[in-house]
Amino acid sequence: MHFILTIDTEADNQWDHGCDVTVKNIAFIPRFQDLCNKYKIKPTYLVTSEVCEDNLAKEIFGSYLAQHTAEVGAHLHAWTTGPFLDKDGFRDNDKGHAFATELPIDLLKEKIKTLTGQIETSFGIHPQSFRSGRYGFNDEVARSLVENSYLVDSSVSPYTNWASHPGVPGSIGGPDFIDKTTDPYTYDFGTGSLIEIPITILPTHPFLNRYKAFARYYFRHVNYSIALRVLRKFIFKNQPLWLRPSGTMNIGHFKELLDASADLKLPFLVMMFHSSELMPGGSPNFPDKDSIEKLYVLLEKFFILLQDRDIASVTLTEAAKKNLVSQL
Repeated sequence: MHFILTIDTEADNQWDHGCDVTVKNIAFIPRFQDLCNKYKIKPTYLVTSEVCEDNLAKEIFGSYLAQHTAEVGAHLHAWTTGPFLDKDGFRDNDKGHAFATELPIDLLKEKIKTLTGQIETSFGIHPQSFRSGRYGFNDEVARSLVENSYLVDSSVSPYTNWASHPGVPGSIGGPDFIDKTTDPYTYDFGTGSLIEIPITILPTHPFLNRYKAFARYYFRHVNYSIALRVLRKFIFKNQPLWLRPSGTMNIGHFKELLDASADLKLPFLVMMFHSSELMPGGSPNFPDKDSIEKLYVLLEKFFILLQDRDIASVTLTEAAKKNLVSQL
C-alpha cells in the first residue's frame, strides 16, 4: 500500500459569486510542505487557473518541482477557467458553479485545454494528474483528459451522490458515485487510456465493509428510509469516512480507515483537502489560528502513523505508473 496526498489548490473565496477571486492561502503552503518534507511525503498540488496566474505560486511550486518534492497537476474549476459563455451557469465565477459533467462537450474540451496550457506556461511541465472541481467526472471528462495526454484522475468520491447539489440552473446536478469503490480502474479509449484512483472514502464499520451490496443500498436510501436513519443514528453514525482532515476527523478515524484499507488490500490511500484549509479563516472547518494548529497536530500524528506502518508516499502520477507496471 502507498499513500497519495492530494491538495486541491485553489482560491480563498471561490464561493463569493461575482467577485474577483484571491489566492492568499498560497502563502501558507510552505509550512505545510516543510511538514511533508520532514516525513518524506510528496504532495500532489492540483492547481486551478487563478493559482497558475499567481506569481508566488509560480515561485513556490516551481521550486518544489525542481527539488522533486511535489507534483503539480490540474484542478478544473469550470467557473474560473475560460472560455466562458454569456449564459447562466457558464459565466466567470457566476452563482451557478457548473460541474464539468454539465458542460457542452466542446466547452469542456476548451476549458481542459486552457488549464493545461496555463500549467505548462506557469510551471514548465505538462500536467499528468487531474481532479475535477466539485468531483464533476464522467466518461466524457475522462475522454477529454486522454485527448490532452493526462495519465491519471482522482475525481471519483465513492459512496457519495452529488445529484442533489445544484450546478447549472435547471440541470440534474452532480454525478452519482454511490456504486463506485476505492479500487483503481482504467478508462480505455481507442486513442488511449486513463487510470482512475478514487479518493479514499470507505465504510469502516465491519458490517458495511463486509457486505458491499448492502452498503451501497444503505448509502443510496438512508435519507429516505426511517429504518435506515435509525441504523445511522445508533449503529453506523458517521459512515462512510473520508480520508480528509476536516474539523470532525481525529486520529482514531484515520486509524479506522487505515485498518479498513488494509483489510481490503487496497493499493493506494488517497487523502484530499483544500489549500484554503491551511489558512486561518480560509474554511469553516478551520476558522482561526488555534484550529490550524490542531490541524497540524492531526496531520503529524497521521504521518507518524504511516511511518510506523511502513506506508510510503507517492504522487498521483507515480501511483498511476506503479499501477500500470503491476498490470503487466
